[in-house]
Amino acid sequence: MKLRLKILTLVIGILVISLATLAVPIYWYTRTALEQEFDQRLVTVLRLANESVDRELLSALAQEPALPQVRTDIESQLQRYTKDGIQGIAIFASGNHMIAHTGVAFPEMSLLPEMFSAETSTTGAPKEFVSEIFEVEKHHYVKYATLPIASQSNIPVVGVIWGEVQFMTSFDQLKGSLFWMTLVAITVAVVLVILFSRNLIGPVERLAAYAKSIQKNLNTAPVTLNRKDELGDLNRALTEMHNELRDNEQQNKQLLSGIAHEIKNPLGGLEIYTGLLQEELGDENHHQEYFRNISRALKNLNQTVTAYLDYARPQKSEFEKLSVASIVEDVAQIIQPELDERQISFYFSGNGFVLGDESKLRRVILNLLKNAIEAIEHDDGEISVQIAEHNHHIEISVTDNGNGIATEEMETIFEPYYTTSEKGYGLGLPIAKNLIEEMNGTIFVQNKVGKGTTFRLTLPEAASDAERID
Repeated sequence: MKLRLKILTLVIGILVISLATLAVPIYWYTRTALEQEFDQRLVTVLRLANESVDRELLSALAQEPALPQVRTDIESQLQRYTKDGIQGIAIFASGNHMIAHTGVAFPEMSLLPEMFSAETSTTGAPKEFVSEIFEVEKHHYVKYATLPIASQSNIPVVGVIWGEVQFMTSFDQLKGSLFWMTLVAITVAVVLVILFSRNLIGPVERLAAYAKSIQKNLNTAPVTLNRKDELGDLNRALTEMHNELRDNEQQNKQLLSGIAHEIKNPLGGLEIYTGLLQEELGDENHHQEYFRNISRALKNLNQTVTAYLDYARPQKSEFEKLSVASIVEDVAQIIQPELDERQISFYFSGNGFVLGDESKLRRVILNLLKNAIEAIEHDDGEISVQIAEHNHHIEISVTDNGNGIATEEMETIFEPYYTTSEKGYGLGLPIAKNLIEEMNGTIFVQNKVGKGTTFRLTLPEAASDAERID
């Protein structure tokens, strides 16, 4: 997971946990406290109503529920308690039969328990009971309480009181507010993370890209962040390392160039004097075979020294607009006899114009195509060159279906003097890498062991004629 996603996940996680840790306990504590207070109020009002009801009238009504005047008197006694959130009070006799009520009708009789079942008490009369909160309709919450009422008859009587739980409406609004608060907080967190990532992660990504570009091309342009924090320190350390690597490589090349020059000068003299001595002794001399062996050895040594000089000594570049397709076609004609001899198929597609040195680019492509031919050791060999444009760069891909490069050799193929060929000097790919870097390009390899290798070159695209006029 990228660092930006990790930071975003961490911030949102901390935010959600903090809101849950604070909001949920506060919600339940406040709701429990208000509910307990409401329960106590219901029970208290019901007890007061119980004490104020005339027992004789209540007993008469329990025995004969059809007495209208008695019902009216009892309901008038209960009426004064239906206020301040108390919606109604009712009195039930045995069989859950309501004999009197006042205020708003009870929302739904099914909410009431079996108040007169044998399980409620040994006498058949229910005990004191307070219900849970019921949502009888949207945003309309009701809570009720029951209490046995003493009467002068043997008929069990129960008082029921109910009221609207008004604070639940506020809690519903609070939950909606918490949702929007959480959504806004997460949005703010995302915005802050984006701003934070631009200030922190953006420079880290630039430094990572800078480090990768150093690996691909030691002559890449340095990146400067102009920061005074730890990232600035890292940037300066990376730049110093880059400069030291370039200086060390330049010193090594200068040393190698000096040694090669010291060897090449006497080699030229040896070749001349060997030729003169061979002519002096004549063709009939029985030592001619020795002279030929000496000449071949001197020629091979001269080629080796020349290769070292090519690697160590930077050549002056003459940049111009080049047609990559034309260069590939010219190089393909040079190697065509070898392709025919090995029965290797060659495919070529695409075109593009780069700003570079023609001789250097021609030499690089020739080297890669010859390496591709050597990598194919079986029938049905294929080599392809594809040219494509990517982000104002021209990409040249040279692919073969040879045996590929061993995994342990992938890290060393661009190092000088490393070779698996008995005839090679280990400088072909390092020289190609140098030449491409001198043209402000990059080279890297993609490999599948046993299936083939692809070398990819990227070079700056040449500006069009219209862009040059602008």
